[in-house]
Amino acid sequence: MGNKAMELKQNIKNNRIVRHTYYFLYELTHRKALKEKASKAIDDFQIPCKGSEERAALISDMLRMCRYYGYTFDEYACFGFKGLGDKKRRTFVSDWEHLGYACAFNDAKNDDVFDDKWQTFSRFGKYYGRDVIFCDEKAGFDAFSEFVKKHSSYIIKPLNLSCGNGVRIISETPEDVEAFYEKLLEECLGSMVVEELIVQIDEMAKFHPSSVNTIRIPTVRLDDQVLVVNPFMRIGQHGKNVDNAGAGGIICPVNVESGELFAAADEFGKSYTVHPESGEKIIGFTVPRWEEAKALVKELATVVPSNRYTGWDVALTEKGWVMVEANRRGQFVWQMATKIGFRDEVNSLLKKIHRKY
Repeated sequence: MGNKAMELKQNIKNNRIVRHTYYFLYELTHRKALKEKASKAIDDFQIPCKGSEERAALISDMLRMCRYYGYTFDEYACFGFKGLGDKKRRTFVSDWEHLGYACAFNDAKNDDVFDDKWQTFSRFGKYYGRDVIFCDEKAGFDAFSEFVKKHSSYIIKPLNLSCGNGVRIISETPEDVEAFYEKLLEECLGSMVVEELIVQIDEMAKFHPSSVNTIRIPTVRLDDQVLVVNPFMRIGQHGKNVDNAGAGGIICPVNVESGELFAAADEFGKSYTVHPESGEKIIGFTVPRWEEAKALVKELATVVPSNRYTGWDVALTEKGWVMVEANRRGQFVWQMATKIGFRDEVNSLLKKIHRKY
């Protein structure tokens, strides 16, 4: 598919009228199932309700916000919509809307650079600070065999999955390397990236040693300037080896100027001041070498200049900050922890580059 066709497909998919029509019609035809989901979200997120009448009114309101604006029931709960007026609610950007905003910032021709992990490494490899190889069904076993001779532990990432899906850490390679390699390829749907493990500094590991606790630093590139916008630290939970919110990780917004964590919440909207397992204090923690982290992402943002909005995942090692991944459609999840909407800010940024969504 050519770049213009890709861009047209994206624009149609994320067009406001198309999306709103979809949600409106879906709500009309799936009302009973949606009521059940809304009721479940009330229980999962422990939204306070006094009696059946208030619960019914709340469900009705959740359905209305979904029908007219596309806010999911989880977003309704996480953003704290209960008790808020619609004007205040509309300052928040829903997950589907963030896709449209990302498309407005970025050129479709760059999609593969960020969606394909190997293309990402090919463009940004010098910032990784670790060994990385690509393997697929046509080639890669020789490289894999040599790699595992050098590294007893490593991480496997399916090439085209995101949000931590399919990511696993290998701590020991079986004696039958080729059979193991074939098994990994099958699990990764035929292609994977194999990476040397990132060893984070103790200050970052102390919260949850099982995961590399990364910083997501979104950047917006204006004509002659790169802005850092609403960064956040991600801290793992429950012994998992990924720190994504979808895997139970805690989202911790970072003050852009000072590097201090000032809020923390998980995907269920539960707030934290300390890590529930390690007991380490989250609120007030200052990210080490914060100015260096900002300098790195500002440099990264110039590598593919026509991709104006990117969420950079970086980790801090003894050798300094390294790039973990790049996300051309990074979600605006800091809204979840701060309870502050991003719509006015993102519209203002688009206006500065003479674009709109």
